[in-house]
Amino acid sequence: MISRVAGSCFWLHRYVERTENLARLVRVNRSFVLDVPLADHDRWLPLIIVCGERERFAELVGDAATVPDQAVEDYLVWDVNNPVSLVESVRWARENARTTREVISLEMWETLNDLWNYLKRGSGRRAYRADRDAFYKRVKDQADLFLGLAESTLLDDEPLAFMRLGMWLERAMQTARMLDVKHHMLGPARRGGESPVEVAQWSALLYSCGAAEAYAKRGPRSAAPQGVAIASFLLGEPLLPRSVLGCLDRAAATLTRLREEGESGLGGEAAAHLDALRARLRSRPLEEIVAGGIHAELTHLIDETSVVAGHVERAYFDPDVEAQRALLT
Repeated sequence: MISRVAGSCFWLHRYVERTENLARLVRVNRSFVLDVPLADHDRWLPLIIVCGERERFAELVGDAATVPDQAVEDYLVWDVNNPVSLVESVRWARENARTTREVISLEMWETLNDLWNYLKRGSGRRAYRADRDAFYKRVKDQADLFLGLAESTLLDDEPLAFMRLGMWLERAMQTARMLDVKHHMLGPARRGGESPVEVAQWSALLYSCGAAEAYAKRGPRSAAPQGVAIASFLLGEPLLPRSVLGCLDRAAATLTRLREEGESGLGGEAAAHLDALRARLRSRPLEEIVAGGIHAELTHLIDETSVVAGHVERAYFDPDVEAQRALLT
């Protein structure tokens, strides 16, 4: 498999996963700010911060704490100058799909192309104005359909493995970012004694991550959502495919398979960095991490997962030929 195609597979699923997560996050936040009284700076500013777009947004639009909610939402969904906007994520996903048409299935291409046409040919704009909730649901559902079609229509070989690796790393970062939204809105989690607004925010976080039902099945049925328990669940529940640790474990397993089936020695830096990151998460009780400074831990997780992705890029998609040759001899 040539490096260009492998890189496109990796980024294809990263962009689709990013699309799905942003649609979830904005949809849930929109409902939350309509139902819960919050200060102006707590309504949409946290989303801009965790997307890493505060400086660019201030330059292009204004202060996210004072501009109308609609301006922030439009920026997150439609602004082509925002590299992590929903429409730009779909555009780049489609571009990577277009360059790997010989690898992906026809059904995958049609699903992603339909989503792109929905956003660009007017019907998406009309739905956005008329029924915002239905708009986000369609985007999320199309992204989920695409990811499901990859699992059900592709051969279980190298291209799909690179797709999965990109998806797991992106999902780990997105779940950490969603947890950080809560931190920016309400501060550190506390054990017990949470206000109704905090309880509502923790519930919204579970729905943003698609984990509300899984949490209900694993947690106490009679108790209201508790911040420390929810944050611990989303951070370190290994059986949850959207927890940070669950994603990192699955990324490590996928990378191990690629290393075993590919050139011996490739991907060693990424694997070592990923193992260290997982070991760090397991080395302390999750409740201690959550109560003692989750923002710093989430920032570390996001940064270090990005480093892992960078190691994957250099090893497989844009290798230093001489360095790789020395490694393999």
